[in-house]
Amino acid sequence: MKIRKVFFPLLFMISAAQVQAESMSLQQVLQRVLDHYPSVKTAALQVQKAKQENIKVESQLSWILNAGAGYERDTSFFGTAVDRYNAQGSMNRQLSNGGSLGFNVSLLDENAIDIVVPTIPNPLTKTRVDANYRHKFGKGSGNPGYKEGLEVASAGELLASGDRQAFYDQLASQVIDIYLAGAITQARIKNINKSIERTHRLHRYIEKEYKLGLSEEKDVLQVEARLRINEADKKSLQVAWQNQLISLNRLMGRQWQREMLPETLIDRSQPTTFDILYQQAQTYSSALKQVYARLKIADSTIRTRRDLYKDDLDVVMFAGNETNKGDTLFGGLEESELIGGVRLEFNRGLDKSGFDADIRQAHYDRGIALQDKKQILEDLQYDLASLLSEIKFSEQALAAFVKSVKAEDKKLKEAVKRYKEGRIETDRVIDFESDLAISELSYDLQLIELIRRYHQLNLLRGGIWKNIVLPQFTFDEYERLNNNPDNNPDNNPGNNVGTQQMNATGGER
Repeated sequence: MKIRKVFFPLLFMISAAQVQAESMSLQQVLQRVLDHYPSVKTAALQVQKAKQENIKVESQLSWILNAGAGYERDTSFFGTAVDRYNAQGSMNRQLSNGGSLGFNVSLLDENAIDIVVPTIPNPLTKTRVDANYRHKFGKGSGNPGYKEGLEVASAGELLASGDRQAFYDQLASQVIDIYLAGAITQARIKNINKSIERTHRLHRYIEKEYKLGLSEEKDVLQVEARLRINEADKKSLQVAWQNQLISLNRLMGRQWQREMLPETLIDRSQPTTFDILYQQAQTYSSALKQVYARLKIADSTIRTRRDLYKDDLDVVMFAGNETNKGDTLFGGLEESELIGGVRLEFNRGLDKSGFDADIRQAHYDRGIALQDKKQILEDLQYDLASLLSEIKFSEQALAAFVKSVKAEDKKLKEAVKRYKEGRIETDRVIDFESDLAISELSYDLQLIELIRRYHQLNLLRGGIWKNIVLPQFTFDEYERLNNNPDNNPDNNPGNNVGTQQMNATGGER
């Protein structure tokens, strides 16, 4: 009777808590984790930071404005004092072909205190306007510094994107482990609840039989002992579940005691053809993206160093107009002349061993990246083949456990029938109930392991991010959050600032 008084309220409270608990799919948990987890925002900001490199490189072709003005007092060739006022300005830019283009203007005003030679204008104003162009035939031809700068900036963005994706995958793997560990604990609790319910039915029957003198006290004690063991195991599992629940709520930024229940549904909608999955895994792989970025950087470094190895051979041309205007003792003077020129410049370094070493290092980096690529592709093949094989045999094992549960259930029902007829001992019924509980638990555990493998396959091909919204921050949003802490989502868990939709293979769209 004591067991009955304790059991019913306990079972009612647990059932009520489970009814109130929110059932959450892995996708929902992942979404909440990404909305809250601070490092997710850091990874997104790193990508935005990498994108700025491309803007920095493109700015190399922008115009540069220089200007200046000044005054000085000096002595002329004849030893007299001269006041000079000057102003100059220029606009220059680097061209995409490696050359440069510039425009210059200058104004000089000279005023000698004493006039020594009457024919020399005093004061004198000189004005000069010209345009200049430099064309490169050797080093720098085609502006490899600019082109390779864009290539390296693109590779840097790819590296940051790969790092972000690798972090997301690592976080998803952690969530999957905790989520399914909780599912296993819930499966064990459900299994014990079934066992308690069956044992309690047997206990009620034996208790009636005992009151009628048809059963012995040892039969009652055996069932009561079984109930106490099950309840103790259940308490232990509830402690484990609370730890797992707190871990999940912490990742999601929810109140630590907020209840939820993991779902154990199998998604068999994924492709099962190896070639299709292998292609998707290659397209999604963050490790391959990082290797491709390293290859781009190595190739760019090789091209840049080969260009630096060349000799400088430049042609410089300029053309313009110069005007002199002033007064002499014999009247005003104003002269205007076209000016221009061309020159050839050559420069060669005598020791190029440093460039040779740089080129060799870049080739070594490229070779290392190619070996890493080979290893990654091989690992992808084996990981994919292993998952497909495990899924195949897990499906077969799951079907076998379904038959096992049916057989054990049939065996227990037949044993209970014989027990009521007095043809079997109580301990045999308890053993058969235990066999059924083990079979049911084995089925649940096999189901969860199959779900785990499907999740791992989905993660490998990037499909796990389908319909998941990833945080994406701009600099304006970053400044706004830093300048106004009250709007910071870190202070309001669950908020998401800026989002970006992911497609089926994990790419941005």
